[in-house]
Amino acid sequence: MQPEHAPRCDPAFLGPLTDEPVVTTGPVRLFAGEEDFFPTRKLDERERLWSAVAPHLERVLDRDETVLHLMPTLHVPRGLEVLGFGVWWSLFFRAAVVLTDRRLIEIFMPTWQQAGTRIGSYSWAQVQKLKLSMGTLTLKPAKGGTQKWKLPVRGDRKLMKLMVPRIQTLLPGDIHMPRPVPLWHCPECGAASEKHPKTCSQCDAVFKSSRLAAALALCFPGAGLFYTGHTMLGLLDLFGEVILFFLVASIFLVAGTTEEIAGAVIIGLVLLFITKLESVHLATVLVKRTVPEPHPGRWRKVAAVGALVSLVLMAVPPMLTGVFAERLDSDLDFTTNTLGWSGGHDPAQWQFGSDVNQRSEWIRDDGQALFVFSMPVEEGGTLAAINSVLREEGEETERKVFAGFGCIRSIGEVVDETGNDLIWVRWFLVDAEHNDLHILAASVVPEELGDFEPEVESLVRSATWIPVED
Repeated sequence: MQPEHAPRCDPAFLGPLTDEPVVTTGPVRLFAGEEDFFPTRKLDERERLWSAVAPHLERVLDRDETVLHLMPTLHVPRGLEVLGFGVWWSLFFRAAVVLTDRRLIEIFMPTWQQAGTRIGSYSWAQVQKLKLSMGTLTLKPAKGGTQKWKLPVRGDRKLMKLMVPRIQTLLPGDIHMPRPVPLWHCPECGAASEKHPKTCSQCDAVFKSSRLAAALALCFPGAGLFYTGHTMLGLLDLFGEVILFFLVASIFLVAGTTEEIAGAVIIGLVLLFITKLESVHLATVLVKRTVPEPHPGRWRKVAAVGALVSLVLMAVPPMLTGVFAERLDSDLDFTTNTLGWSGGHDPAQWQFGSDVNQRSEWIRDDGQALFVFSMPVEEGGTLAAINSVLREEGEETERKVFAGFGCIRSIGEVVDETGNDLIWVRWFLVDAEHNDLHILAASVVPEELGDFEPEVESLVRSATWIPVED
């Protein structure tokens, strides 16, 4: 380790970076010749970065190890690590990279003024290749995955272009006994540790668990991220899941049919799966940064309470099913008529198939069919509004009283399968008491309409009301 009175970094320790002698025009803050690479503002930032990582370096560096350079970087995530972070991934993969005459040391940084707890080092003796290309420093170890760091500061890119060839002379070339790198270090004492340790073998520090982070993320919105120490992410996760909860609850509130309820269940399960998958992934990625755990038992209690609260809340939306749904109150039934009509409400028994909102089909002895459609009427579904829509569609309409109901009769022309001209007649009956609309429809020979309409009116007068069955 360099003595306190020496420059904090010595990029030229492995040999002069240029053929020109280094000229200093003022006090040295980081290394001789620094003004050729960094303006004063960047040197101020670098000193603050040095102050943030210095406590960790004191624990990790050997006494005779020389620091070549310190720089802020963005650790390029591998595989699916970046999933869930979106465009903000760079905020969670900031890292300070320290180059020495023996290794590369990486310290994750929550902010540029605060050192994190994830510390790894790559010994040059275990590195096959180190190169700088397009502002990205790439390290390929003999055993383990390739690591990459983006260098956001222009002065670092300029300096590393000169330093990398010098560092490459430290690489051994053929490595006969490769060991996996990085070597991980305990953030409390600097001792070597496992990749994801439960405790430190040297200082007995306890670290947060990926399993508990995942359990907390599943048990309660945001809890897994609060556990990792990322309060803002936890609040965003909590807010997002609350919004989705109310969205699903609103779908259940207006669900009035079996299909709508099934759709609400499917939407709820899909959203729950996606949000929990993202929460678990983020929590487990962030907790793997060797975060110390001062209170191991407290969060287990949070998980238990959170699971209970979440189960109760998840049961609420289905219990609210249909509270605000527009529902049909009752169906017209002609089963007891004495006019020669037979039929019913079972679509499996219908001769002519079914259409949307069709409730029943009735057939007279001579084969004449009558179809009944019913639906709840929304606000504004008045006879005048219905009449306006029908006229816009080009149908002939007449407003009248039909079997005691306010009614709009519409007449249109259709052609049957044999080419005969028929009248498609519909009676729109508004049940104002229950805010329902019943539509009776039939194809009639034009000259029979005069006798057919009174018969249908008599049929309606003799109808009974039965409960709606979905």
